[in-house]
Amino acid sequence: MDTTDRKIVDLLVENGRATHTEIGRAVGLSPHAIADRIRRLLASGVITGFTALVDLGSIGRGLEALVDVRLLSSTTPEQFERVAFGLPTVQSVAFVTGRFDYQVQVACDDADDLDHTVRTLRQRAGAAVTETRIVLRSRSAPTRIGR
Repeated sequence: MDTTDRKIVDLLVENGRATHTEIGRAVGLSPHAIADRIRRLLASGVITGFTALVDLGSIGRGLEALVDVRLLSSTTPEQFERVAFGLPTVQSVAFVTGRFDYQVQVACDDADDLDHTVRTLRQRAGAAVTETRIVLRSRSAPTRIGR
């Protein structure tokens, strides 16, 4: 990956719908050269896909929370992750160090939905202990690979 590839990736992170022409203008290459570079970045696994970002609050999932989870000794990580990812409220699951085994990010309809999610993590996913924190505000930094 050279400096131009890094600039292309940063431009795509900023606007995944940017055209090859727009990206080419920004980095000084033809649209065909940009298309070739993007194909190579996809084939090499640097770019893993393109996606739409959704404002979960606008579809009724405005209650976000972080659920710290310590597993039962009999629960495997694979079992926990399978059940957790089967829940529609689960946005991400991170295996972490410290007092807990996992941090689960959820987006729920309301307090009842959050309660149902946490109960399911305890009863079906094999969580021994959970600690839930409501997210009051969040911001994400754009992914940048550096120049």
